[in-house]
Amino acid sequence: MSQLKEILEKEKERGTLEECAAIHLFREGTFYRAYEWSAWLCLRYFTEMKVTHRLLKGGGDIVFVGFPLTSLERYTPEGAVVSPSGDKGIDMMLPAKTFAPDADIKSLRMGFEDWKQCQPLTEASKKKVEEGKSLSERNAHPRLTDVMLRILAYPIEQHSPMECMVFLSEIKQQISAII
Repeated sequence: MSQLKEILEKEKERGTLEECAAIHLFREGTFYRAYEWSAWLCLRYFTEMKVTHRLLKGGGDIVFVGFPLTSLERYTPEGAVVSPSGDKGIDMMLPAKTFAPDADIKSLRMGFEDWKQCQPLTEASKKKVEEGKSLSERNAHPRLTDVMLRILAYPIEQHSPMECMVFLSEIKQQISAII
């Protein structure tokens, strides 16, 4: 777990646009994994991957993506510079043209946070959330503005048609509960 804590700290170190363009990949068994901001960059700028969104035991949550070690070349975007990092990881610096010329850290951070909130929890995490809620919390309805923000933040271009249909179904249920 201490390794996960270190990974999360490294992912939060995003003070400059150059640091925002770094993807940290950590070797875990026969896979590389990208967590949090790095996972967002992987999906936003160069490929589709399955996102895992889990709750952490001590509180909070985490998102990550992964791919086999043997597929590194396939998942390296054109113009990215790959270099070793630590004993089991690598860093991938995306090209300078990755972000729009007027991009700033605040807007990038908001984009990441919106994306993370839209990622569905794993089934096991959903069960933990439901078990932890009281009956009144389970019956509470979201506000319409919350639903609208969720729709606006949903990155439709990064999801399959089936995932979009599931998302739309969830939105319809939330709206029905409000109305």
